[in-house]
Amino acid sequence: MKTAIKWFAGFFEDQKGSASSKRGVLYICMFFFYMLVKGSLEGKVIDSQVLYMVTGIILFCIGAVASEFFNGTLIKKE
Repeated sequence: MKTAIKWFAGFFEDQKGSASSKRGVLYICMFFFYMLVKGSLEGKVIDSQVLYMVTGIILFCIGAVASEFFNGTLIKKE
């Protein structure tokens, strides 16, 4: 059971092992995006501004996590 919890918590950690709020926001917004797509497939009307805002937050978080990854692994700070 502890292994499963550590594995799940690893989704929210950065390369140093500390909690990353950017990843948490990314997963929450991806869930909202999933709900918007699911609703639109069921025929519900989706406000375009909400869709653009959620998509923008997702793209920003992906960029922030990617830059955090590359700054931490490729560039060694002295």
